[in-house]
Amino acid sequence: MILFKQDTDKICYMILPEGIKGDLFDGLKGLSEHYSVSIAVIDAVNWNDDLTPWPAKGVFKKAKPFGGRSASFLEKLANEIIPKTEAELGINNAERSLLGVSLSGLFAVWSAFNTDTFTNIICLSGSLWYDGFTDWMKGQTPSHQLKKVCLLLGEKEKNAKEKRMASVEEQTIAAAGILKTGSQAIVTFELVEGTHFSPILPRLERAFDIIFGM
Repeated sequence: MILFKQDTDKICYMILPEGIKGDLFDGLKGLSEHYSVSIAVIDAVNWNDDLTPWPAKGVFKKAKPFGGRSASFLEKLANEIIPKTEAELGINNAERSLLGVSLSGLFAVWSAFNTDTFTNIICLSGSLWYDGFTDWMKGQTPSHQLKKVCLLLGEKEKNAKEKRMASVEEQTIAAAGILKTGSQAIVTFELVEGTHFSPILPRLERAFDIIFGM
């Protein structure tokens, strides 16, 4: 885990794809300082299994199926990772945000219905096309702790060649509507420049401004 510590009880837990971490850390450090929020970047995640809510077939030929172990990973996050992290940072009364990208964005939105742990949810290029997900959302109640939800999506993501993934804009708009009507949270949905979670830093900057800006 990578930690950026500030003297605050606000903390953002991030689950980022491994391939985009490298040069991003300077940007995260700057965001942490500018918005006075500690950031914990969570690694050691089984991407296709830990972040998906139920089993589903893979999206590409010969791709492994998704394992659907979100419930198990959320339990680990809430009962092991978060207490250990906040003890290390000296946080006693945390205001927690959860940020995910792609499949971890799916996990972040799913978590909004399955735990009261987080005050804010940030979903960047979330895989809300996932089989049956928005239909599932319609029958669930979001956490009463939610204050803000931010959903950002690349304007070109709907052009994906894979049919399921190409529905992402339609499904993200649907998810935003469900969250708006089903919770008291301030829900923001925006289309932004680019493709699937690229460029990433401008999206992070925009998300932090929406969630932590004045």
